[in-house]
Amino acid sequence: MATEFSQVARPVSAEAGGLCDRLIQVLGSEGVISDPASRQFYSTDLSWRDRAIADIVIRPTEVAQLAEAVRMATEAGYAIVQRGGGMSYTGGYTPSTEKSVVVDMRAMNRVVEINTDDMYVIVEAGCTWKDLYEALAPHGVRTPYWGPLSGAYATVGGALSQNSLFHGSGTGGTAAESVIGLKVVLADGTTVTTGSWAHKHSKPFWRHFGPDMTGLFTADTGAMGVKAVAVLRLITTPQHTGYLSFKFDTLDAMLAAQVRIARLGIASECYGFDPYYNGGFEKQGITFEEGLSIVGKIARKGGLKGLKRAAQVALGGKRILKDVPYSLHMTLDGHTETVAAEHTDIAAEICVDEGGSEMANSIPTVFRGAPFGGVRTILLGSEGEIWIPVHGYFPLSRAIDAARTTEQFLADRKPLMDEWGIKTSYLTCFSGPEFVIEPSFYWADELGEFRLSLIEPEFAEKWKDIPANEARRAVALQLRDELRDLFDGLGALHLQIGKYYPYRELMNNEGLIGLVEGVKQVVDPRGRMNPGALGLAAGER
Repeated sequence: MATEFSQVARPVSAEAGGLCDRLIQVLGSEGVISDPASRQFYSTDLSWRDRAIADIVIRPTEVAQLAEAVRMATEAGYAIVQRGGGMSYTGGYTPSTEKSVVVDMRAMNRVVEINTDDMYVIVEAGCTWKDLYEALAPHGVRTPYWGPLSGAYATVGGALSQNSLFHGSGTGGTAAESVIGLKVVLADGTTVTTGSWAHKHSKPFWRHFGPDMTGLFTADTGAMGVKAVAVLRLITTPQHTGYLSFKFDTLDAMLAAQVRIARLGIASECYGFDPYYNGGFEKQGITFEEGLSIVGKIARKGGLKGLKRAAQVALGGKRILKDVPYSLHMTLDGHTETVAAEHTDIAAEICVDEGGSEMANSIPTVFRGAPFGGVRTILLGSEGEIWIPVHGYFPLSRAIDAARTTEQFLADRKPLMDEWGIKTSYLTCFSGPEFVIEPSFYWADELGEFRLSLIEPEFAEKWKDIPANEARRAVALQLRDELRDLFDGLGALHLQIGKYYPYRELMNNEGLIGLVEGVKQVVDPRGRMNPGALGLAAGER
């Protein structure tokens, strides 16, 4: 297998050059990119998947441009690979063939309409979650799910394609559960509008205008079309928040508390860390610039109480997790101070009942006070190690069994991991009444241009010369594959399916297989849209 960074973009062929010329007529010269370095950069995500390097990268600025460019590319026999922030770790945005056009959606980043009467927002798919959140804030509203931790880079369209979760997921579910309408460009350049947005006399206020056609294009990893514009539900932003952190001596105790809180639907976010995650997070600390920013935001938002919390965070930072076995962190929102306090008290009582001990709540306070900060602490280990996760999505009743299975798997392979210098950790959280466990593998290896571009310059300079280690990488990725397969055997589902998790292979219904493949044939008869996504055949070339 070729290494992630040894692949070299081939020179632009006469065929690709001709397509570039035609695309420039539609997109302008600034909207078509064909130099080798850029093509290699935009063909990379976080997955370590063996992939091709696209022949062309385009940057449309409006729906009509996007539609025409897609039509021209597919008619010329090129595959279309949509890319937002590139934060996928499942190969979701990496080309399967060099004869591909990567569509960088980030120039389509406008917030088109904020409707607080009917409680929806229309936003272009290339808008980041951070920009959307900040645009909505002055209006006192937000989306139910309001972004991943990487929301400064991750886009709305990418999250809808990969069905991400974190901020707000405890009560608001995943990204796909917030969307009520879409404009999608199909492989032939046709633009499809879904939900009540498609009604000739209506507004985009409801998802279910007949069958749920919006759902067809969510969690599809771009296999069905290119999401151009989304309509998302709005809620009034709660004005009061309680913060809690508890430490537990055992995994079972932490998960017992977490599951009970999930069933009550009172926590907007509730996430647990294992011992290694606690230790690694503590080591990374907060940079001086981060600290100033976070403390300032907390103080501004909360008046006198905010100043008090800011002081506590400044004193504790991220260094409160030392020697903590398992830790659980949560935010509990309410439209009144009384409701937020009641939810906080209930959650605290549950944690105490399950054997937890309260600790300083710096972690949830920081995550909420600066929700879209730098991604270094979540994308790399404390010494610049590569990070790559694998996850399972379970019903709450399977949470403890899934976590015990994870711990046993890691314990059984500890000698192998020690031999190769591979570390592991895992995060637990919930989305409504669903449980997620996300183990991660860490190892010293070449970071590459894309990862280096996402972290602070001082850390990029410090870690840019970490050498490649293909042998160690192969062991880490094999362990990841084994854990993925183990989760699948336990009945796990997956959010970010991409080109890594099985989908078609795990279907236990021939009728559904035929339906999915039939839909793919209708919207993309020649298999041009992100070939390999969802495990669907590329079709006719």
